Amino acid sequence: MNQQWKVGILLFEDVDVLDYAGPFEVFSLTVYEDDKIAPLLTTGLSNEEKPFIVNTISQTGELISSHNGLKIQPDFGFQSPDYEFDILIVPGGPLYAIKKCIENKELINWISDFYNAGGIVASVCSGSILLAEAGLLNGKKATTHFLALEYLKAMYPNTTVVSNVRYVDQGDLLTSAGVSAGIDMSLYLVSKLMGEKAAARTAATEEYPYDWRIKEENR
Repeated sequence: MNQQWKVGILLFEDVDVLDYAGPFEVFSLTVYEDDKIAPLLTTGLSNEEKPFIVNTISQTGELISSHNGLKIQPDFGFQSPDYEFDILIVPGGPLYAIKKCIENKELINWISDFYNAGGIVASVCSGSILLAEAGLLNGKKATTHFLALEYLKAMYPNTTVVSNVRYVDQGDLLTSAGVSAGIDMSLYLVSKLMGEKAAARTAATEEYPYDWRIKEENR
């Protein structure tokens, strides 16, 4: 039986759209075999046929207004009794939105609790600041959007901040650079869990041209 992972994507007010939509598409378009691509894009696949089951979650489960106004309805709230994730994606947003999240202790503690329970956590863009606030990046390497690098360095000196990379892998903790780099990181995570062939198949399905295999160790 093929292994399957449940992916949760955290949402909050003014979250950046591509930060969550990019990883959502990568995991949703990943399949086990080449012959599953056509059914995926025509008739659709059942959940049992998918490597990744992807859902969104916010603190309350209520409608979220993304940065620049796009509305999205989360699948779950923190108090929902029927969700479980193996992987958590933490997107970013403009600094004012991130600062509001930093002040939200329930949200920060929820991220920390998920990681401490043994889950994989991956941030996109300025979402790494939320990981740092939750204490996940102490003694770790991390990256973020180029405009947030100095903020991350100044506010979280126990984190080694890496620039000019698309993503950084620290085992069960990954961080990516800004916005579109979340797609690269998600493809890399697919390759890490399922093999490079599966990730290359997903990239081809998305017609994504960037060499997503470049990460911190290769720069």
